[in-house]
Amino acid sequence: MATRILIYRMGAFGDTLLLALLFKQLHTHYENPHITLAANPNYAAPLLDSGLIHETLDGGSRPFHLLYNEQPQENDALYRLIAHYDKSMFYTSDISGELFKRLNSKGLDNCHIHPPFPPASDEIHICEWMMRPWPFLSVPVSEKFRLKPSKRNLILADEILNQYRINGNFFFIHPGGGGKNKWIPSQILTTIVRRHSDETGQRPVVIEGPADSVASEEFQRFWGDSIPIFRDIQPKVLSALLSKSSAYFGGDSGVSHLASLYATHATVLYGSDSNMRVWRPAGSGTQCIPWETNKGLR
Repeated sequence: MATRILIYRMGAFGDTLLLALLFKQLHTHYENPHITLAANPNYAAPLLDSGLIHETLDGGSRPFHLLYNEQPQENDALYRLIAHYDKSMFYTSDISGELFKRLNSKGLDNCHIHPPFPPASDEIHICEWMMRPWPFLSVPVSEKFRLKPSKRNLILADEILNQYRINGNFFFIHPGGGGKNKWIPSQILTTIVRRHSDETGQRPVVIEGPADSVASEEFQRFWGDSIPIFRDIQPKVLSALLSKSSAYFGGDSGVSHLASLYATHATVLYGSDSNMRVWRPAGSGTQCIPWETNKGLR
């Protein structure tokens, strides 16, 4: 019989993808787990597509709005949902203790609460932090792995590549990210990308998300030549595209975490506002380096 597990974790794209190692180890520990992730469904889609989880729920909608209800109703929708699972883990802040009181008042002994982030003074990798509430999971964060997209999304990826007339070797660049302070300086990124293209003969392709237009335009100004741009690709399809690329270059972003899990080789460049020790990607074939070491390449 399947062990039904509910994981609640709202957060950014990278936060969601960094749960991958936890899910992988839950599959190893339980003979037949059925894992449901309550998160941003769009961010969780690649994990669902790769079979690492079995179901997604929108963690930002009902019944999760009842999490901090100070006067919960008897047998309400959230209680009924949690009771459906053998184990439930809520990665969320509970400074006031209201959530703890709510769950305990209902006698739900299958629930646990864990802060989503480690204390600022504790430089522990986020994957290790997420596994702390599961004492039987003592896996080193150094363990690396790759995920495989579904055949359906691999076909969609081929259709997009054909549409852009991209054949043979190519590699991806992601100039943007979650905040401007994490963008790789365009001069540095341009030099790295041009050097890689010249040495390998591979064609560069830009990934541009909804918040990346300014960073993308700045990179294109430094690049000078015409370059293909993939705009607003759904994460689960982007994972398939990344799996077909020869390499990836990007900064501290959710897309870089996706590339780490799916691309053959990913290079992630970090600035002083990013902590590689805590937030480095978990996928195999990933190199994390400070962009400061590349300043001389301008």
